[in-house]
Amino acid sequence: MGYPFLTRMSVNKERTSMLLGYDDNTCEWCSLDDTGRIDSRQSLSEHGIGSDQHTQHIQFMGRNRVLVITQDKVGKWLHLYEDEEKARLVQTLFVKFPFPVMQAAWQEGQLILLFSIRHRSGAVRIGLYDPEKDEARWVTPDLDNPQFVFWSASTREVGVNVGGFGRVYSYSEEILPSSEIPYTEYAYPVMDKQGELIAVSIPMEDGFQPGWIRQGEDRVHECSRDSQPFSELIRMQLDPHQQLVLCEGITCGRWQYVQYTLDREKRYELYDYPGILTQAVLSRDRQGLIGKYESIVRPPVPEIYRFSEQTRTIPHFSVERDERIGKHPDKEPDVIYGWVRYVDDMIPYMDMHPEDAEQVVIYLHGGPHNCLFDSFSPVISGLYQAGVRVIGLNYPGSSGFGMDYRMRIQNDWGGVDADVIQFMREQMLSSYSNVSLYGVSYGAYLALLVAGKSPALWSTVVACAPFTDLEGLYAGGGAKLRSFLETEIGELLHDPSALRDRSPTAYVSGLSEVDIQLIHGQADQLCPVEQTERLYLDIMENKQMSGAVGRIELHIVQDMAHEVYSERIWAQKAVDFLTCSRVST
Repeated sequence: MGYPFLTRMSVNKERTSMLLGYDDNTCEWCSLDDTGRIDSRQSLSEHGIGSDQHTQHIQFMGRNRVLVITQDKVGKWLHLYEDEEKARLVQTLFVKFPFPVMQAAWQEGQLILLFSIRHRSGAVRIGLYDPEKDEARWVTPDLDNPQFVFWSASTREVGVNVGGFGRVYSYSEEILPSSEIPYTEYAYPVMDKQGELIAVSIPMEDGFQPGWIRQGEDRVHECSRDSQPFSELIRMQLDPHQQLVLCEGITCGRWQYVQYTLDREKRYELYDYPGILTQAVLSRDRQGLIGKYESIVRPPVPEIYRFSEQTRTIPHFSVERDERIGKHPDKEPDVIYGWVRYVDDMIPYMDMHPEDAEQVVIYLHGGPHNCLFDSFSPVISGLYQAGVRVIGLNYPGSSGFGMDYRMRIQNDWGGVDADVIQFMREQMLSSYSNVSLYGVSYGAYLALLVAGKSPALWSTVVACAPFTDLEGLYAGGGAKLRSFLETEIGELLHDPSALRDRSPTAYVSGLSEVDIQLIHGQADQLCPVEQTERLYLDIMENKQMSGAVGRIELHIVQDMAHEVYSERIWAQKAVDFLTCSRVST
């Protein structure tokens, strides 16, 4: 896109500094005032970045020290900076350590890295690595699909969730490699631990309620019994000194923050605002949230929400950074949040409807268990500016609308979710002659499947990073993907006929009748690029045999993996393809 894109943001524990990392491998160390606004910024540039290196990790190491980890084909480079005002590089260390770093910390004067390994069996184990000694040790045994929550180097504790239960593992130098690593198990998933307080997520019939436990006691304290449960509870932050807990989650598809006192008083609630604010922490004066803000038309930036002002204000950026970020539309699309009944389900969707729009694009998110928010989408923004109506569909299986809705596609990929898409086309959008499909990852799979089954309903399909053959996806997948598919579509895996029926490769004839654009990253490790290439060749062959007319494009993007925000790389290409027929008539 020609400008740096914010990919990482972190605020130190004292709320005095912020780290910003961009996709061009540049990093900035920013000082914050009491309210959370940026006072000054320094570029972390002394370590330089070679053409074959990329920034893998950045984080604070205490109040006034920053770690930057870069990686090349040979190994990792650990760069330590000190002094916020001058950002001086004080140490660089090279290590041949192949595993991604989850976190880093000082432990008894030594830099220690937390990492994880997934075995071929699918089990995951978490360990610590000492780069000075080039030694590693385990801090958990092999675990089945663990969710990492926290690491406290000072108390030598690691928190994970396994099978719906929370575990806090305690390790010390006295524990031998052959010894069983002790842990405390909790009846609910753990979310944070500060001192003797443990934050937990309490499953409810219609969501999750935040709560807390005091170490050594069995009593669970709910933060509130009167508030609507979170559809998804993403993060909790305990503040034992202020006796507060900050909860971050999703309710009915909207990002939400709620702060409670430990005695159940609700201090404030941030909900129903344009765009989304994520990864937020309290400012130093406790009167605002500092987080990563984005909207449909605006890429991620640091932003503050001040409780007293009840309005959002963006921290001041220097002119130089503003020029590098580029221009984006000032006007946000008018977003209508609607629901449509399908059999016994209420299907949620977002509707961006320019005046006099004659074309509609149904936008399908990936996942399948993601959720479409009014977050940054250059495709939606581009279509809206072109006068196209966009329906952002949270099809069955989407998160953020309760566990029952999330589980609706269990053992039913390409079933009810595909039916809902066709239902909306035939019922809600029947007056339009020009309706197209745009999907990413799982959404791209659905777009191809639905279009292949009923090609007459669709004008154009853009499928980005799809998979097209369920049987091949399972057969060629690694342990993690195979385990995921066994959980998600286990029954279908034993029925080759059903797998073929729910794979776009079975509908090449129908897909030959639709204008199709296929986009895929060459470095995609999740959805095989070979499946996209094979589908393209099959469609081309069918077109030659059948004489079917229509456009078909294949774009393979070198070095692009299956990653968040990759849409910005192909956005203009997709918008141009989707609007071509409308513009040319």
